[in-house]
Amino acid sequence: MDFLSEETHVAIAGDWHSNINWVGKAIPSIARDAPGVKTILHLGDFGIGSGARARKFLEAVDYWCAKAGISRVLITPGNHEGWAWLEDAFAAQPGVPVSLSSIVAVLPRGYRFEIGTRTFMSFGGAASVDYEMRLAGVDWFAAEMPTQHDVDLAIRGGTADVLLTHETIDGGTPATETILSHNPLGFSPDALDYSRQSRALVTQAWRGITPTLLFHGHMHVADETRFPSGQQVISLGRDGQPRNLALLELPTLDWRWVDAPPVAAPVRRTRDWETQFLNRPADEMSGEGS
Repeated sequence: MDFLSEETHVAIAGDWHSNINWVGKAIPSIARDAPGVKTILHLGDFGIGSGARARKFLEAVDYWCAKAGISRVLITPGNHEGWAWLEDAFAAQPGVPVSLSSIVAVLPRGYRFEIGTRTFMSFGGAASVDYEMRLAGVDWFAAEMPTQHDVDLAIRGGTADVLLTHETIDGGTPATETILSHNPLGFSPDALDYSRQSRALVTQAWRGITPTLLFHGHMHVADETRFPSGQQVISLGRDGQPRNLALLELPTLDWRWVDAPPVAAPVRRTRDWETQFLNRPADEMSGEGS
């Protein structure tokens, strides 16, 4: 992939969930906050698919990026993507990003690239903890989960300055650890184990690649933590939440939040139990330990 060697900043974005209204505010806010940014690194649950909704969302992203002067959006895919289509697309051109438009591309698991003076690795996928309530091949795909082979290949490639994931790691930010310590919707032991397996694999990758920074989405909560090693883990909020966006300075690896205008993201009160859990009211969350 070709990048401008003089790029000094990139934007990082958490889950967007095909939210056209949100990108119409989030992308312009990047241009206002950091004019000259050319690249958005998206952390998954973008809205990749083959249906009309996905196409309209992609058109909206292209439109707002063109108006903002943003040249590329590189997606580390999440669990809520069209993985059946993605599997075929990645298999057709192994190890190569798949272009969704002239601006948007999705990165294969373990893909390494450089922007400016920094090295990045994309390691996409995550567990849908509500998979038992979904239909395999329709709204749940086994390929969402990384494999041990994926982890081994990623580690074999060596270190990177920045690791981009959708899934969180074990012992991540305090806010994600709080969410993971409770089970208010009563997910089954098998479902919780499925989620633990996913985190364990991404944690292996984190430990083996030893990045300075790890940015992830998936948990729908914004937080950060720093380890004694100096490494940092940053979890980004979802569409409609504060701190869905961050700005990374490449020469120094300093970063900061970019707050887009708040817009309430609707929670689907149907079969999407994972979203209901991750977006429950704050008073429900605070009372879980009692």
